[in-house]
Amino acid sequence: MEQTIKKPTTLQRGWKHFPFHEISLECKNFDDALKGLRIVQLSDLHLQKSLDISYLETLVEKINALKPDLVFFTGDILQTFAFRLRRHFRTFRALEAPAYYVTGNHDIFYGPKSLQKELVENNIYSLDNRILLLNINNTALQLVGLSDRYSFVRGIKRPIDELFSKLDRNISTILLAHQPKDSEHIGSYRIDLQLSGHTHGGQIYPLHKVVNYFQPYFAGLYLHKKTLVYVSRGLGYYGIALRYRAPSEIPVITIN
Repeated sequence: MEQTIKKPTTLQRGWKHFPFHEISLECKNFDDALKGLRIVQLSDLHLQKSLDISYLETLVEKINALKPDLVFFTGDILQTFAFRLRRHFRTFRALEAPAYYVTGNHDIFYGPKSLQKELVENNIYSLDNRILLLNINNTALQLVGLSDRYSFVRGIKRPIDELFSKLDRNISTILLAHQPKDSEHIGSYRIDLQLSGHTHGGQIYPLHKVVNYFQPYFAGLYLHKKTLVYVSRGLGYYGIALRYRAPSEIPVITIN
């Protein structure tokens, strides 16, 4: 199952968009008590010091107005050293829903430890190579996260089989992994939904052809064996603040 991605002809510039995208997912194995769960996915922000903080303040206000149950950051949060973004990160302290993140390749480059230090001070918690059990509507929900595939450059091991083997097969499970290709590790483990980013949908057409060569899933919704995989085009930019035929998005996912 693959969602058809439309290729709009519009050119997108700069940080003035709040492209919330309502998505209804039928996760058939999810516990009935979790139906209606709402998730906001923020991916590939690539924050830089030059970004106007008022944009992030408005973004948080709009997210809170949606009343999600969870907010997930699926990697590439920054594009500079974390200490330079302290004022930017402080805006996320106003998020009303619990917030969690996994690192992307750029986060690994600029330093995952310093990023974690800054984010935890603003109530955003790491799921890198961790399992977290939540209680939602008196029902268990399992979150599992993977640090980026380039974690090894920082000496960080990803004990994937050891981690996934600890998952409870009787509990609905969401995987956060920056790169879509981490779906290759799911195997026979129970993961109902994987949320990823990384691709930017190509960002500038026709670069999507290059991205698609390296990533099995490019943008939108896919079915990997029994796991739904949603790949966000992301909110920010890498390099110039320009998108063409690859509009930014903020998925607002409702589980049905």
